[in-house]
Amino acid sequence: MALRDLSPTSFPPLRSPNWQRAYESALLETDKSVLFKRVKVSEAPILTRRDALEHDSSSQTERGAIEDALATLRVLKRDHS
Repeated sequence: MALRDLSPTSFPPLRSPNWQRAYESALLETDKSVLFKRVKVSEAPILTRRDALEHDSSSQTERGAIEDALATLRVLKRDHS
């Protein structure tokens, strides 16, 4: 999936969207000097939520969205360096 395909409206509604707001902020950042910081800041709530869902069998959709978000952030960090 290309980065352009990961618009904020392409995500399903989630039970705990706090991580998603931080992620969207990183995705939508256009200032290259701020992008890396937004990416780093967005990782903490994503990883916290992933840990919270570790044993929740009803959260497959959100866990998949989290893994996709982390992969996209890795690409943004790689492209930024």
